Amino acid sequence: MNLQEVARQLRRPEGADGVNMGLQMNKSNRLIYEMVMDFLALKPGDAVLEIGMGNGYFVPQLFQREPSIQYTGIDMSDVMVAAAREVNAENKNASFYCTDTITGSFNKVFAVNVLYFWDQPAVNLKEIHEVLKPEGELVLAIRSKATLRLLPFVDDRFTLYDVASVKKLLQDNGFKVTDVITSIEPEKLAADGSKLVQLENICIRGIKF
Repeated sequence: MNLQEVARQLRRPEGADGVNMGLQMNKSNRLIYEMVMDFLALKPGDAVLEIGMGNGYFVPQLFQREPSIQYTGIDMSDVMVAAAREVNAENKNASFYCTDTITGSFNKVFAVNVLYFWDQPAVNLKEIHEVLKPEGELVLAIRSKATLRLLPFVDDRFTLYDVASVKKLLQDNGFKVTDVITSIEPEKLAADGSKLVQLENICIRGIKF
């Protein structure tokens, strides 16, 4: 795939290339997902929504941490939803939908490496705010603007953020920011395999008010 195709597949995986991109994302996103799973602090009975769960590879690890959660995953990619259903076929507490519409009622919502692709983030945050229960939590996990700029496939289809810009976005749209953590990953291959990079991960928690 050329760089434009990599960027397109990261936004919405399609076809055989999309399936392969999902497998690559499992590798490149492992450390940021582990960071998120710690940050979520799942509790018994949590109703959890993940936006953009990809092929669902990390969902079993959520249930290892707290088996009693009710999990819903949504993604715009039909190939990713099909893969997620296959990976989690035996889990009756996990549901997956191919949609970009957010519905239901949850006390925790999270999204990993998705914020860059929201064309109207205020609209997305309004939808999330509506489905969160009172004092529900939204966790956004991203790579920092400074380190994403190093990746050759990141173009103007990505909206890049730093801690300050995400905090402002949440605060302007009905959330109180309570926690922010960052970490630097060891050097590794970029998702397109083109170069070694060292990425900064950011997790931010917003509480609905």
